[in-house]
Amino acid sequence: MALRQLARALANWNSAAEVTRAQTYQSESRQQQHLAGRGLLRKLVCEVTGAAKEDVHITRQQNGAPQLRIGNEQLACSISHKADAVLVAFGQAEQLGVDIEAIAVRKRHDDLISQFSEGFMDGVEVSDLTTFYQRWTLAEAVTKARQGKLLATLKEAFAGYQSAAVFHQEADFMMCCYALRSAQRVAQVRPFQWYRLEPDNGGMLAAQHHAQ
Repeated sequence: MALRQLARALANWNSAAEVTRAQTYQSESRQQQHLAGRGLLRKLVCEVTGAAKEDVHITRQQNGAPQLRIGNEQLACSISHKADAVLVAFGQAEQLGVDIEAIAVRKRHDDLISQFSEGFMDGVEVSDLTTFYQRWTLAEAVTKARQGKLLATLKEAFAGYQSAAVFHQEADFMMCCYALRSAQRVAQVRPFQWYRLEPDNGGMLAAQHHAQ
């Protein structure tokens, strides 16, 4: 589904404040990304938790990252956009980040692998796009979760982060969700679950669960 269509289909899931915020962006595509990401996150939260959409509040932190509250409960969340694709996540986590990327050879592809060969690109072959994008999306997701710098993350060893991440490939997109949970809360939280928003028989968007 094209981003414009997705934003239109999710219009009822956006708050007035989100619509106002979107209008501050000059680019139409940026407006659609803002509205689709937050509308998708709110709809997913309601589908999964049963919360009323009026109780789902998505605000903006000082660094621009989204912040999620359901009633009086604060939860971690993350949003990522790429072309006509949007990926969102929420849950009980100390750190949470997602990233979605189109699988294609990048500019300076060889140079990127060489530059970070002692970090996230350790052992990655130039021809292995699947592994490259698993590492790249993980680096992006970790960076978002920590609110850090991507280049600094790419220089680190990836192995320390891999166990806290899951990957999913859909068509030509690679997706990663990274969630760091505290030891005290691990037993209380649900495992990773993937949902894909799909039109139902009436043309409405519904969250379909897909086992990881």
